[in-house]
This record gives sequence, C-alpha cells and structure tokens, in this order.
Amino acid sequence: MSHFKLSELSAIGYVVGLEGEKIRVNLHEGLQGRLASHREGVSSVTQPGDLIGFDAGNILVIARVTDMAFVEADKAHKANVGTSDLTDMPLRQIIAYAIGFVRRDSDGYIFISEDWRLPALGSSAVPLTSDFLNTIYSIDKDDLENAIELGLDSRTKSVKILASVDKLLTRHLAVLGSTGYGKSNFNALLTRKVVEKYPNSRVVIFDINGEYAQAFVGLPNVKHTILGEKGEGEHVKDPQKQGEPFSEEYFCYKKIPYQALGFAGLIKLLRPSDKTQLPALRNALSAINRTHFRRGNIYLQNNEGGIFNLYDDCRDTDQNKLAEWLMLLRRRRLVRTNVWPPFNSLANLVAEFGCVAAERQGGSKRDAFGFSNVLPLVKIIQQLSEDMRFKSVVDLDGGGELADGGIHWGKAMRDEVDYFFGKEKGEGNGWNVHIVNMKNLAQDHAPMLLSALLEMFAEILFIRGQDKSYPTVLLLEEAHHYLRDPYAEVDSQIKAYERLAKEGRKFKCSLIVSTQRPSELSSTVLAMCSNWFSLRLTNERDLQALRYAMESGNEQMLRQISGLPRGDAVAFGSAFNLPVRISIHQAVPGPKSSDAIYSEEWK
Repeated sequence: MSHFKLSELSAIGYVVGLEGEKIRVNLHEGLQGRLASHREGVSSVTQPGDLIGFDAGNILVIARVTDMAFVEADKAHKANVGTSDLTDMPLRQIIAYAIGFVRRDSDGYIFISEDWRLPALGSSAVPLTSDFLNTIYSIDKDDLENAIELGLDSRTKSVKILASVDKLLTRHLAVLGSTGYGKSNFNALLTRKVVEKYPNSRVVIFDINGEYAQAFVGLPNVKHTILGEKGEGEHVKDPQKQGEPFSEEYFCYKKIPYQALGFAGLIKLLRPSDKTQLPALRNALSAINRTHFRRGNIYLQNNEGGIFNLYDDCRDTDQNKLAEWLMLLRRRRLVRTNVWPPFNSLANLVAEFGCVAAERQGGSKRDAFGFSNVLPLVKIIQQLSEDMRFKSVVDLDGGGELADGGIHWGKAMRDEVDYFFGKEKGEGNGWNVHIVNMKNLAQDHAPMLLSALLEMFAEILFIRGQDKSYPTVLLLEEAHHYLRDPYAEVDSQIKAYERLAKEGRKFKCSLIVSTQRPSELSSTVLAMCSNWFSLRLTNERDLQALRYAMESGNEQMLRQISGLPRGDAVAFGSAFNLPVRISIHQAVPGPKSSDAIYSEEWK
C-alpha cells in the first residue's frame, strides 16, 4: 500500500506505455466524462492541461495531460479482448508528461519539480484532490511568511496561487498581454499587496496613461506627481502629510530641469551622430559651467573681464579669436558661472565647437563645411527649445544653482533621482509609492524623456553602490514605448535600461516590465526577466518573442496564451513550481482602465 492513502481515491486508469517522458494511460470504462469523483469532490482529469497522479510506491508522480484519443478495438488492452462483441465503446487513452513528484515530508507533503521520475507499467492513475493541488501549486514552507496571493488556479477555482515576494521581484518580472485583458489590474493588485504587506517598501510607477492613482486610495505615504506644469486657474490641494491616507486629490505638478537629465541622458535625448556631432556635443556639455547668459547673449569670460560672444550660426564676427577662446574653455581657464544657462545655449556651444577651423596665416575661422555637419544637431536643440509640449514638461530656462568642482551634472541628477526614485539607504524618504503620472507627455517625446529618466537613475544608482542602495521596484507601464531605440535598429551606445536589467538586481533594483507588444521590446530586457505573467497574446511576432525569451514553458503553454479569457494568465518562472494558469484576483480599488460601454454612453 502506498504512503499516500490512494485507496481513498478511485483509480481512473493504468499505465500501458512509457515512451521517453510520455506516459500512455488506458482509462477505465466507468469513466466516461471529463470528471472523476473522489471523497473530497470531483476533479477534471482528461482535459488537456489537467494534472493527474500515478502511484509509484513512496512517491506520487505528477503528470500533465496533453492528448486524448480512442483506441481501435482490435488493439485495445481490455478485459474482454478476443470476444466477438463489436458493440462495445472503443477504449479511451490519454497521453501525459511527467512534470515532477510529491513525496512525504516531516510536516506533510512537498512537490519536487523534476520530470525524470516515471511510474511503472500498470501503475494506477488517480485524480488529484485539492490538498495535492495545493502542495503542487504552493510555495516552499520557508516562503509562506513572505507570500502574497495573486489569484486562483483557473481549472479548479479552489487552489490559491501564492508567490514569494523575494522570488517574484528579485530578478525582474515581465507582464505581457494585449490591451484590455487585465495587465493594469494585475500590476495594481501586485504593487498594492506588496505595499500593504511591507510598510517600508519602495515602488515607483511610470504611469503612462494616468490610471494608477485610484488603485492606491486609502494607503499612507503615496506620492503622486504629474509631469508638467499646472493648468491656468487649476487648484492644487496642499501635499499629503506623512502617514495620512492617500486620495486622488493629492498630487503635485513638476517640471524636470533639463540639467537633471545629465550628461549621458542629454546625449540620448539629442541623438547626435557619432563621428561629427557627438564630439562637439560632448565638449559643449563639459563646458556649460563656464558659459554665461545675459539679456539673450551667450558668452565666455576670462579672468581679466574680457568677453567673447558665442553664436549658433556661421557668422564671421570675431572669428579669428574663436579657437583661442575654445581652447581656454576646454582647459577650464575661464570664469565659471554660478547658475545654469538656458538649454538653448547648447546650440551655440555645439555650433562653435563644430565649425571652428584654423587659418593658414594664423588665428581661426568658422568653417561652413564643419558647421553643416553639426547644423542638424543645432536645429534639434533649437526646435526643442521652442516646442511648447516639451517646454511644458522640461524646464529649459536654467537658473538653478550650478555646483562647483566639475560635478555639476552629477549634483543636478542626484537631486532629481532623490525626488523621483527615492533617497539612498539610511536617509528618510517620506513615501512608499511614487506614481509618476505622464499623461501630459507628448507621444513623440515619451521615448526620449523616459529613457533619459532611466539613464539618470541608472547612473546615480551605480554611483551609490550596493551598500547605499535601497530595495526599489520600478513598474514600467507600456514599456514598448521606451525600452527600445525608436530611431535606429542598431545603436552602439549602451542603453541604461539594459544595464538596469543586467546589473540592477545587484543594486537592489527590480523591474516590472509591462507591455502589450513584447516583440517591440529590447530582447535583452526580456531575457533578463525570470518570472512571467502572460495574459492573452495573439500576434505571432509577440508569441515568437515570448518563445525565444522564456527559459521554461512549452508549446502547449504558448498555445493556451492565444486563447486566454480576460483576467486569466499563464504564470511561470523562478517563483513557481511549474507553469500555472491563473485567474487573477480583481484589484480593489482598481486602476482607471475599464472598457467604455458604448451602448450606455451613446443612449
């Protein structure tokens, strides 16, 4: 007799073939439907995807059903084989693949996810009760204290699906699915449960469509920032006090100072060509702390009070001294400024560094050919300086204090990282959830600005080091907009988001990457995710991206993904014993992402 009291379970069939990992089972004639009854109720046993067990002495082998078929009467292994009775129903067989086994533990049962243990020929196949399913789907006993409940097993609707916060978030999480199938609900459910369970958590949400504030109503220490400037005549309530329950009326507006985007972030924003424009832009960014601005003029100043005006065109004014002044500028011999000049001063610096050329008889000149190489970059800077959509989100006026000692970019970036992503370990932060609302961000600016924000965070995070980093989760909604290079198929520059994906976990940064188009996402970021929640996906390119990136799962799982109903997902990865189809709980309160009811509103 087995250790598992299988006598309490009615056998549904017996093993008649073992072909590699494939187990062939003959079903008993008494089982005509899809369900098998037992003392604890009924279980589904013959549908593709069902789990069944096999008595293997001191263990219970667990297998997943993949196929079901009739067997011709002359080939059937039946008790009355050889008779002339041809009216009998042909024998039914199921095919299953081993996925692991259950063994007894000192405290009960544990599930081991190994597919090499197979039952013996003739072993009884039995349905699995809720106790066994809980053992299979559950997590290690050591992780129960850190577990959050995400939903129910889609087949039985009786088994709770739990996940350890540590295993779920330590190595990045991908949330995939077509629009309208529940990504936002899952993201809101997961982040709210984490914040409710851990009062010292830190979650930053890139809220592209302005839908997440509603999901955190009632929780303390929630900060809601709307990128941009306050509308004319709009009233903004005083900021929420620490510990006070959050409501949607608590928010503030904020513009990002252009200098906070940093050296690398501005290079990503302006997209210079490598050979001609990038050197001029690098020189310009390095020299901006010695560039003065007054009454519309951009100029340099020496220690004797001499002044040299910089221009963003190729005029011949004072050009014979240009090389000399630019050399002093590069060598940091000129008077530094105490305040940031406006953003458009970069156009003057780029133009002058790009067009300067030496004269044969001595001195220098502005060379038209050199200027033509940097002119496209100058135009981009000028256009952004005049773009009202860009100016409404990014502060281009300058004017803030400019730090000394060659760390001017670092100081400006650090202040903004403290605001958006939280302060370093040991410093008071004042919030657990920061919703960065980007509904005012123009679609064509979103990839540039969001990539620059991640660039800023990555640089400061790696400067802080592992000891000063605080565990932070970044929820990146609609990630296909900015976790890629939208302007070129090949980009030789290192991308901050890929560095965060590769090395972020060492610095206590975890990504929740949410997208409806995984095929448009960086393949490096997808490959670094160790947990996956895939809601319905139907596009073949998206399914192919999932097939290439995931480490576990199989073709049958992928086929399920294209037919999932709303709210169901296939979950797999390091946080789960085996791939599982889950009906995700409804987030209460949920985000503002419900479908329009046209018939009601059109009445």
